[in-house]
Formats: sequence, structure tokens, C-alpha cells
Amino acid sequence: MPPSLPLPELTRFHNKDSAGTLTAETTELAPGLFLNADPSLELSGQWRSPPGRLLELQVETTGRGAWMALHVALPVSGLQDITYLGYACRTASTSPWMIRPCLRSGLEDGSFIDTFFRKHILTTARPVSHLDALYLDSCQELPLTALWRELVFFFPCEDFRIHLHHLYIFAL
Repeated sequence: MPPSLPLPELTRFHNKDSAGTLTAETTELAPGLFLNADPSLELSGQWRSPPGRLLELQVETTGRGAWMALHVALPVSGLQDITYLGYACRTASTSPWMIRPCLRSGLEDGSFIDTFFRKHILTTARPVSHLDALYLDSCQELPLTALWRELVFFFPCEDFRIHLHHLYIFAL
């Protein structure tokens, strides 16, 4: 497995100027990159990907819900030859917010298992870099094989504005 996972759609998305409106449940931002929300949140808002920045989200909610997350599909199903799986990102926001990242593994019965990273991402007004990795040998609940995998970033379930400047995913 190469040290950096090949995510060509994410790279193309990062290098073009695009924008759109968020929908209440699922908004596909690019192939393999989508925002998913509890329908009870009654989510709305805007997204933008200006050149040089991965994603800007302006989210508004009028309801109460339990979850909202950015999903990044990963091109890896088997983890047998990997010791660490991690990410590096740079974020900023108008207010301090906590984002909780996890590795989601899809199972054959249609369910999934979330393996949470130890560190939360704390956004601030000034851009801040974050780095974390799962040491796979210590993740007892993580299945080594799965039908699919995603990196999932759980956002606050209220109005917010967040800029995700960069996102890199690596496997060692």
C-alpha cells in the first residue's frame, strides 16, 4: 500500500472552483465525497470549493437532529498490510467547533462499524493543522476486511461555518 492513498476525485475537486446548495439529507460534493445529515435537522446552506481550498461549508439547521457528517470514500477494503491509517487536515471556522473523525467499515449484513480516532479536531478562527492516525493493531473492533470504507467527520448539529483547507489521507 502506498504511503498516500490515491484519491483522484478529491484532488480534482480541490483544484477547481465549484459551489452548490446543501440538501436536507445527502449532498454529493464530488464522487466519493458527500455531506450526510439526520433529516430531523432540516439542514440547508451552501458549500463551496474555491481553488486552493478543499471545502467551505455554511450550514443552517431549523430542526433538532442527532448527526451530521462529511464522508470520504476510501479505496481500501483490506487492512492486513497496513499498520497506520490516518489523516492530516487544516481547518478554520467563525466559532470554535469540535469535529469527531472515524473510520467507517461496511459489513456484509448492511451494518457498519465506526472506529473513532483518539483526537478530536478543534476549529478556530485562525487556520489550524490536525494530524491523527489509527494504530490498527490496537483497534480490536476494526475488521481487517470490509465491503467498503469511509473516513467520516462528524460535525456539530447546529448552525456553523467551517473551512476545510486541506485533507490528506495516508496508510503506512
